[in-house]
Amino acid sequence: MYLLLNTKIKRVVYAVSFVAIVALAFWLSELVGKNNLVQNIVSSFGYIGVFGASIISGFNLVVPVPAIAFLPALLEAGLNFWITIIIITLGMTLGDSIGYVIGRTGRKAISPITMVNFMNRLEHIENKYHIKPTAFLFIYASLVPLPNEIMVIPLGFLGYKFKQLFMAVFAGNLIFNGLSAFGLINLFRLF
Repeated sequence: MYLLLNTKIKRVVYAVSFVAIVALAFWLSELVGKNNLVQNIVSSFGYIGVFGASIISGFNLVVPVPAIAFLPALLEAGLNFWITIIIITLGMTLGDSIGYVIGRTGRKAISPITMVNFMNRLEHIENKYHIKPTAFLFIYASLVPLPNEIMVIPLGFLGYKFKQLFMAVFAGNLIFNGLSAFGLINLFRLF
């Protein structure tokens, strides 16, 4: 009973969080569109500010708010649609790379026996579902609105090559941000 109640509470919290993020994006877009001071602030930080914010949102396990949620406000401030998406994708991927480094560093602190058990479990999952972890990471980064570190840190821990993970995460982040951007723009057109 407690587990069922706990699951329902988590779902409500996620739903409320999603609505709050969308509402905040709407509010910021309106604020930026009507207030010259706010437009100047966003414009003064420009793409460098977007890049910094996207690194933080790319490596944020506590409050995973994707930087792309604020795209309408950024566009109202005069930033270019495609350049902003690319910069957010690069920043998020750099944030995910920090997670990879944490995973690789943590690998040295674990005993060899634990490592072998962990690798055996991963190999079992790979054989059972016939999907490589990097392909799964790509799908996860493309479609799941949760932090990529949930996958990146363990894969770094397991010793997967940075180049493979980087490509999967970058491509997944690009698809996620593209889909989110078009969804947000169309949502804003409804209102």
